[in-house]
Amino acid sequence: MKRAIRAALAAMLAATPVAVCAADQSSPCPEGHICASDPQGVTEELRKLGFRAELTKHESGDPQIESGAAGYDFRLNFNECTENRQCRSLGFAVVFADDGKNTLELANTWNKQKRFSQMAVNDNGSLAFTYDVTTVGGLTKANFADVVDWWQSMLGQLRGYFTQAATK
Repeated sequence: MKRAIRAALAAMLAATPVAVCAADQSSPCPEGHICASDPQGVTEELRKLGFRAELTKHESGDPQIESGAAGYDFRLNFNECTENRQCRSLGFAVVFADDGKNTLELANTWNKQKRFSQMAVNDNGSLAFTYDVTTVGGLTKANFADVVDWWQSMLGQLRGYFTQAATK
């Protein structure tokens, strides 16, 4: 009898996160918040913060914003989308073409020193610099402004990092 009760409880607990995730994904963005499920709202808020923001589509069909900060052009990708809508997270990204200096050592040294952003060498030798944030439940406008400020700050630090790496 105890084994049957434990099995039933385990089954209920295993099903609960799926139900919660499904509910979160379909719920609308709370009033006054920024959510990846509202690409136009993200675009407008980025513009209010003083950034160029052109809403486009990624080759996958998911929304994408093209922008720039700290002297770099970047993309703001909408991730974890269902049928190119109802996205759950945002991914800031800059990709640098292979210049022969994009090494795993360069990326790993950055990743050991920084906690919010990530650097990776792609199979084609390009270097991807990214920063991801979930928006499930919404970000307040102040929190979104802080996220964008962190991204801009990391881009500024990146320029110094590349300069320092070039002198070694």
